[in-house]
Amino acid sequence: MTTPMDTRPVGSAEAAAIEAVEARAWADLVAAAPAGYAARIGLAAERAGDAIVVHCAGGGFDRGLFNRPIGLGVVAPATRDAVRDIVAGFRRSGATRFMLVSQPHCRPAEYERWLADEGLLQRGAWDRVVRDGAPLAAAVTAPGSRPITVSRVDGGSVAGWSDFLSSVYGVDAGPWLRGVHDRPGWHHYLATERGRIAGARTMYLAAPGQPAFLAIDGPVPGVMTDDYAPDAAILRAIVSDGLALGASGFIADIEAPSPGMDTPAYTTFGRLGFRMPYTRLHHTAA
Repeated sequence: MTTPMDTRPVGSAEAAAIEAVEARAWADLVAAAPAGYAARIGLAAERAGDAIVVHCAGGGFDRGLFNRPIGLGVVAPATRDAVRDIVAGFRRSGATRFMLVSQPHCRPAEYERWLADEGLLQRGAWDRVVRDGAPLAAAVTAPGSRPITVSRVDGGSVAGWSDFLSSVYGVDAGPWLRGVHDRPGWHHYLATERGRIAGARTMYLAAPGQPAFLAIDGPVPGVMTDDYAPDAAILRAIVSDGLALGASGFIADIEAPSPGMDTPAYTTFGRLGFRMPYTRLHHTAA
């Protein structure tokens, strides 16, 4: 049975704060990559006003997640020149699968028209899901019926974690993942079932009293796998740990959105106390 999710929208100020958390997390994530490795694959994070723009055309990362601005038009209003320059920068880099994102809070009103003027078409979306710092209900922390074990990635499991995610995505991610493994604020989790790695997900918490951002997840339920249970087990552990570490809230995405909110992802996030205040639309090159 699907747990209903609160879908009440948020105002511009709250949306800007949410997107700013993701921008800070990605800036720190990119900074974790060894310099030589980043140069080899073209990985960079640049400022574009109050937003950041992530670039990575090499190493198998030529896809929208790694080639996009974060917070553009939301953290602060976009400009026509900024949109034009960002798109031109992606094209110069050789990225073929870059994307710009829109959501109800994007400003000014001409923003989506500017994306269309650059030849970008709306394809795909993510549902943003957020949670406050309320305690978890006791029933949510109970283990499921499958023998799925969730553990933190440590020195003994970092190689297996890195190899697993690199294989899931088909990317050259080893040096980057090893760089972020021991970086302050990053907490990495593995789900295993009968001795086999079944899923991974990461939490970034810059400091107690701030929201945690959930990232580096794989395989993505609804996109790469139909098995939602390993990720659900990790999410329960992350929210429990994050609250214990002082997180004021949590920010994530459902990457396979459903208009009817009728997939297991909505059930999991709903039971954990998340709400879905807005959808982010992807605009990609034709």
